[in-house]
Amino acid sequence: MDEARLVSLLEEATAHCYDAEDEFWAIFSTLVGRVTYPVACQMGGETVSLLGMDGPTSAPESGVMARIERSGSEETAPLADLTVIEADPDSAAWLAVYAHWMGKKG
Repeated sequence: MDEARLVSLLEEATAHCYDAEDEFWAIFSTLVGRVTYPVACQMGGETVSLLGMDGPTSAPESGVMARIERSGSEETAPLADLTVIEADPDSAAWLAVYAHWMGKKG
């Protein structure tokens, strides 16, 4: 996805935010509401299923934590550690927005 599209979607998600914490939770909410789960991903060379986002373990300081299924068990992992293998175009776009936003923070 090109930079202009990423910026446009990021602005859509964070239009009414006042600070970085607001932005984080706005992006988190967008991921919850706009991504269609499950999403096939890679993590550490292993195929996993992204099942959703985990609010209780997510925080602006550590990033979004994802609920994944790996080897038949559900666990949490940093969303930043996942690479999308297959997702519908809208889901892939919103997941790319999160990665883009994280890259801007660092």
